[in-house]
Amino acid sequence: MRKAGDIIPEVVKSVGHADNSEPYFIPDKCPVCGAAAVRDEDEAVIRCQNPDCPAQLLRSLEHFASRGAMNIDGLGEAVVEQLVNAELVHTVADLYTLDLQSLTALERFGTKSAENLLASIEKSKKNEPDRLIFALGIRGIGQKAATLLCQKFGDVESIMAASAEDIAAIDGFGEVLAQSVYNAMREPHRVKLIERLKELGLNMTYTSQQVSDKLNGLTFVLTGTLPTLKRDEAKAMIEQRGGKVSGSVSKKTSYVVAGEEAGSKLTKANELGITVLTEEQFLQMMGE
Repeated sequence: MRKAGDIIPEVVKSVGHADNSEPYFIPDKCPVCGAAAVRDEDEAVIRCQNPDCPAQLLRSLEHFASRGAMNIDGLGEAVVEQLVNAELVHTVADLYTLDLQSLTALERFGTKSAENLLASIEKSKKNEPDRLIFALGIRGIGQKAATLLCQKFGDVESIMAASAEDIAAIDGFGEVLAQSVYNAMREPHRVKLIERLKELGLNMTYTSQQVSDKLNGLTFVLTGTLPTLKRDEAKAMIEQRGGKVSGSVSKKTSYVVAGEEAGSKLTKANELGITVLTEEQFLQMMGE
């Protein structure tokens, strides 16, 4: 008799060889690292949930270091591959144990570049923990969702202790996404990883970035290349003042901030009669 949790065999039959087909057992664990293998309801693929699984370590490290995550300058694809091949890094936590001697021993890795990388890694320890939550690669959790989690619970430990019901109560979260976070925060490998990152000195407590509510109810669209501000910087300034940033122009858009080569978004803003701001005008509105 089949019990709950048993793996159900799926028979795959090829054309012309139906009689010779054998049952294929869908795994519930990653064959490489043993972590839970999960299939989302809307996808056919099964995914390992362990960001430090050897089979996906390279991609996990690249994501962890990416601009929207821990923002570690100098840790691109080539360097990540060097670190893994040299067996200096086996998990993302190992990035925080690298030293100058180990790095300069690598091919084409000079003292200056090694010092810059180590400085960037050290700097990332001070990041707000919403960057860390995003960097952990939890299925369905992007930058915005990670920030909402930190705003709701205040620190990583509280997120780990939260119930699925508490997480689902966050505006913008549904039951499926809440369950994904709940399950991820109880995976033994992730619990161990977070504990190690904490021991290594990474910031686990969220400090609200809200400086005012002067833009509450206003929606901005950013387009083109601004003279001095990066897109992420402008977005953060808006959100810190209670505003929202959208990726598309509509009748609900309050302002469009346009730089060079603004393109179709600027055209649509003009068609709809939406106020278009230069960077200088935008900074004045922000009070900078």
